[in-house]
Order: sequence, then C-alpha cells, then structure tokens
Amino acid sequence: MDARRRGAMIEALTSKTFDLVIIGGGINGAGIAHDAARRGLSVCLIEMRDLAFGTSSRSSKLIHGGLRYLEHYQFPLVFESTNERTVLRRIAPHLVRPLLFALPVYENDRHPLWKIQVGMWMYDGLSLFQAEQRHVAVRSPKRLLEREPLLRPDGLTGGIIYYDCITDDARLTLENALAASRLGAPVVTRLKVTRVEDVHSKTGPVRVIAVDELSGREVVILGRGVVNSTGVWTDRIRRAADVESSLIRPTKGVHLVFPREKLAVNHAVALIAPDDGRVYFAIPWNGRTVIGTTDTDEPTDPVELSVNAKDVAYLLKAANHAFPSAKLVPDDVIASWVGLRPLIKTDDASASAVPREHQIFRDGRLVSVAGGKLTTYRRMSAETVDNAVDVIGARAQESTTGTVRLPGAIGLEVDLDVHIDRIQSQSGLPADVAKRLGEVYGARSSEILEAIGRDSKLAERVDPERDVIWAEITHSVERELAMTVEDVLVRRTSLALTARDQARGVAERVADWMGRFLGWTPAERTQRLDEFERVVDRGVSFRKEQPRGAE
Repeated sequence: MDARRRGAMIEALTSKTFDLVIIGGGINGAGIAHDAARRGLSVCLIEMRDLAFGTSSRSSKLIHGGLRYLEHYQFPLVFESTNERTVLRRIAPHLVRPLLFALPVYENDRHPLWKIQVGMWMYDGLSLFQAEQRHVAVRSPKRLLEREPLLRPDGLTGGIIYYDCITDDARLTLENALAASRLGAPVVTRLKVTRVEDVHSKTGPVRVIAVDELSGREVVILGRGVVNSTGVWTDRIRRAADVESSLIRPTKGVHLVFPREKLAVNHAVALIAPDDGRVYFAIPWNGRTVIGTTDTDEPTDPVELSVNAKDVAYLLKAANHAFPSAKLVPDDVIASWVGLRPLIKTDDASASAVPREHQIFRDGRLVSVAGGKLTTYRRMSAETVDNAVDVIGARAQESTTGTVRLPGAIGLEVDLDVHIDRIQSQSGLPADVAKRLGEVYGARSSEILEAIGRDSKLAERVDPERDVIWAEITHSVERELAMTVEDVLVRRTSLALTARDQARGVAERVADWMGRFLGWTPAERTQRLDEFERVVDRGVSFRKEQPRGAE
C-alpha cells in the first residue's frame, strides 16, 4: 500500500492469472478482496479513482440496524444489520464505535411514543439484545429537552434514547483493502476498466483491459473470473463485458457540515422532515454537526456530482424546523459531501421506498453485486465470494472475516479509551490529537508515533484548528496508497470536510509535502491542486445560487 511502489504493483497485475479480478475499490470491493484472499484465492483489486472514492466515503457514517425499516416490515434486513453491527464492533472497535441516538416524538407524528417503544423492543430483540445498552423511553418532554435543549418544544411528548454506532466509512474501506494487501492481493488505484472480454468463454482466462489514468498506458489483467463491485457504475462495467444492463437506480444523498457552535447536539438525533416525512439525522461528528441526508433520483455522472441550492434549502428547512433557535442559513455550512446510492431498480415511485437489500447477478464468469448498506458490507462480500467461487469452479473454505480483526484492531487488547490515554501519555500529544490517532488508526497508531519519534516536526497540526498532524500525510502516502491531494484531504484525513475553509489554505503545503515523496513535476503538482479545488468547489457550489425556502 506504498504509493511509491505503484509501478511495481501494476507489473504484479500483469504477471499472472488471478482467480478473481475485483473491479471497484469501495467498501464492497475491498471487503470482497479481503474475504477472498483470506480464503486462499489469488485476487487483485483495481479502482478507477481512489479507495472509497464513490458512495463508500459519502454515507451518513452510521453503522446501524435501520430502525425505519421496521415500519416497512423489513425484519430480515434489520436482523442482518443489527447483528452485523455487533460483528463490526468486534473486528474494528476503533472504527465502529457506539453512539447514543435520540428519537423525539411529537403529538402529530404518524406513530405515538408507545408504538415506537414497541418497535424499539423489536429492534433490540432482532439484535439479540447485543447493543451497548437497551433503549430508554423518555416520557417527559422536559427530560428529553434536558438531553437535547435545542429541540423544538412545541408538541413534544417525549422520545427514545437508544444505541447504534458511528464509523469512518472511508477508513473502514481502507482497512479492508489493507487487510487484503497484507494477504498478498495487489491493490491498484487509478486504473479505469474499458473492456472485459471472454466472460462467456468456457476456456482461457477472462481479460480485463484498463487504462492507467496517470500514464495513459493500457493494462491487461487476466483472471479465471471477474467481480463487478462498482456500485453506481455497475451497469457500465456490465456493458463493458457485453452484458445488456439497466440495474441501478441512483439516488442522491447530501450531507451538510456545520460548526458545533451553530448547532450543538449531544446525540445523533433521528428526525422527520416536515415536507416529505423522510427520516434524517443531526449527527455529532469530528467536532462538527452533520445534517443529512436527502434521497432524490439523480442522473448526473457520479464524478461530477455537486450540492445545489435546492439540496441545501431542503436540509436547512428540516433542521430549522427541528431546532428553531439555531436559525441556520446557507452561510453557516462549512462543507458538504454528496454521493449516489446504488439502489436496485424497482417499480417504487419514491426513491425513499426503494428497498436497500443487495442482489448478486451472474453473467458467465462475471459476478456483479449491487444495492445493500454499508452496515452489511461484510455479509454481502462473503455471499459474493461464495458466488464467484462457484462460477470459477474453485475450492475454497468458508468465510472467516466475521472472526478476524481488521489491521487497526490487531493487537488492540485494551478498551479504546485506555488505548487513547496511553497514546497521550507516551507521546505528549494534545488530547484531541491522541483521540483522533486512537480512533482512526487503532493499534496502527504506533506507526504514526514512530514517525514522530524520528522527526518531532511531524507532530505539528496541518490546520491549527483541527486534530490532523503532518505524520498522517506521510503515512497516507507510504502505507495507505494516497496518490493525490484529494485522496489525503478528503478521504484519509477528512480535513476538506471539517476545516472551515475546506482545507484550501493547507492544500499547497500538502501538495509540496506529497510531491517530494512521489516525485511530482511542477505540472503534476499544479494538476493535483486543480483537481482538489474542483472537488471542493462542487461541495459548495450552492453558494453561487440563491436558495429559497431555507427558513
């Protein structure tokens, strides 16, 4: 996962015939690569941009059972999700952490408090009562407002306090890819697949033809079978394999980031949007508050997605309805992210009504997986590998990823808070930096501390207001396959999503830092900075419009 060895990794891709060539470096692709490699299969993982570039870094950052699915009687999905939540807590306790949720209930809500509490008992039961704690019904509006004082008091009847989990979706993806890499699977980014040949042939390997986005070179990769785990690009890859395809109904999800002083919430608050009755959240995250998400059909190329004034107006109206004293306006938004859900097409008229279950499709020696939720990625990955093993006629053991810790959890034998205290006491780093290192890297934080031991300047903050330090920039290139400024500031550190200026003020220094490691020419440095600026601009493109209906 050393970005400086990318050339050698490309040579490794072309030097053998793999059991499986996995296309797509999101959470499913990385999970599939880890699962398959652990079963003893020879696999490689290729991605056209960066690990977790698409939907997998643009979620609500929640690992949850999907409480709202109970309303639609999707009991199997809730059972699977709540139990996978328990598994992920076990295999990645640093990345998947418990978070208190608050569900306020109002007089005119479609379900009264007593009925929601019945649902919560079902929710706890479907999880086999393995949540951090069981839910608590708060029957007094006053008591709920003591917990969340900014909530609208008018008509409040009480609420529910319960546990789910929060994660860093991009880094959960990264750790699965890292786990696969440690098992010998080449992982290469910025390889864009243009054709997949011979998937229906019964002899010889399947040929995956890709273009190296950095050099323009064509690369041919051979495999006994191919797995298409490209999310919203699923149809494109199927068509590249001469398979007619129109499986995906992409829906747009926008999240807005606010300074905590503009909207301080003590829980992840589950709310109902006044316009359409959709569930959305106000989430405490990285010292900020996130409001999201939208759910609308979206035909735009995922690479060109932007946040428009209509998206912002919808979320601001919902947030101001729930927290009237906040009086949020577009200028309060410091950053945003937007992604597309790769939902399976159905006859449902509403995007929100489309089921979130995944499906697996076989076309000769091409296996495609689409749909699903972040929370259930591991189960989806295991099922996809089962199908791929059958398609290529291989012999492989059962999936073991439910019992094997991800890299940052290997050696993490103490409670996470104890681990964070040790980081601070051993390094002398500020408390917020130590907390970040513990929660982001887990046991791998020792690699960061070793780098600081060699050069104390690496302990300096990249942005004076945030908790990211320069050692992480080096680490992201040397051990986490970061190739561009965008990779580092958006997905490895989230600085572009938490800094008040979207990390524009530090981008040039980061480019200089990375350029020394990766040997960038002046033209390449300029290109990487321009790419980053375009990404950041799309996230705040609503500022060029005049939103209406925000109040």
